[in-house]
Amino acid sequence: MLPKQIRNVFVVGLLLVGLLGTAGLSSALEVGEKAPDFKLPGTMGIDVSLSDFKGKKFVFLEFYGGAFVPT
Repeated sequence: MLPKQIRNVFVVGLLLVGLLGTAGLSSALEVGEKAPDFKLPGTMGIDVSLSDFKGKKFVFLEFYGGAFVPT
């Protein structure tokens, strides 16, 4: 095999191992099912967990992948 072909086979193999290795680790929640507890870093540097809000009427979660840029 040529070096480029070897690299391509290696990359495809890694992708397959990654996909097969993570299969079944997580499953979608059904409507009405309670979310599992998790902890994430807050904006002030303090970890916040979902259980911190237990008993509150509403909890709004926003996951934002970009950076805030002034316009």
